[in-house]
Amino acid sequence: MRSRLLATGATVVLFAALMGSCKSTSKNAREVRVAYLQIIPSLPVFVAQEQQLFDKENLRLKSIVLGSSNDLVNAIVAGQADILPATSLVPIIHLEIQSPGRVRVFSHSRMNNSNALDKIIVRDSSPLHTIVDLRGKRIGAFPGTAPSLMLARFLKKHGVDPATVSMVQLPPQAQISSLDSGAVDALFSYEPVTTTALVHGGYHQLFGSVYADLLNPCPIGASVISREFERNHRELAVGAVRALQQGVDYMAAHPAESRALLSKYVKLAPEIAARVNVADVTLANQVDVANLQQFIDLLYQTGEIPERVDAHRLVDATR
Repeated sequence: MRSRLLATGATVVLFAALMGSCKSTSKNAREVRVAYLQIIPSLPVFVAQEQQLFDKENLRLKSIVLGSSNDLVNAIVAGQADILPATSLVPIIHLEIQSPGRVRVFSHSRMNNSNALDKIIVRDSSPLHTIVDLRGKRIGAFPGTAPSLMLARFLKKHGVDPATVSMVQLPPQAQISSLDSGAVDALFSYEPVTTTALVHGGYHQLFGSVYADLLNPCPIGASVISREFERNHRELAVGAVRALQQGVDYMAAHPAESRALLSKYVKLAPEIAARVNVADVTLANQVDVANLQQFIDLLYQTGEIPERVDAHRLVDATR
């Protein structure tokens, strides 16, 4: 009798363990790994978290905060992330060239001069007033080849030989101090550095968006999903994209409330969060293949990418 009770007890324990394991497996099976940067273009992710939009799709969001667009791409290549909701399109195109068919673009920015994330700024005391005045000067730019190549293209378009300009790659935290000290004469800066400088005073805009001047609208930012994830977990993939798209819709309907989240997630002062530019992005059914192709061609013309890529490769449905 005692052995029968022990056997029954063991069965109950085993059953409970199995049930717990099943629940855990089921929960993990609904997990979506979203990797992002703590930057302004990630605002749809912040909204989705605050509004519990993934929960409403019966998904368990695993947030992965990384430090650069290259880190994001490495994470998705390594199978450590399923979705990158706000990354530079440049490394995505490089990925498509080096390892075709890894990701699908389901949204992209429509950056124009009114909502652009970049500007050229100078000190109020600067003698520089036009683009031509940049000849022979030092311009601070975000690290990486793409910003410098795009800036060179922009300068040439406006009659300035890029060879006469010194481009100094500076991380965002060193940009304003470098401008103040005279280490650079102008900044090709991104948000929130630009708005922070303009709000605090002592600086002004020399020119608006370099990217939008070269291509308007400019799809430099993109949201991508792993094609492997789409093939293996189609229902989860659809739900995750829908949650992010609902985040974009919420931003449009509640702009002030959404912007306020930048103070929480990006650590911006409220007065800066209220004024920074937030680039418009497409919904999944608004992806502009022709615009993406224009950007790809621009990257090829500047020498950023070694070959031209058909934009359809980046956006066609996963099969």
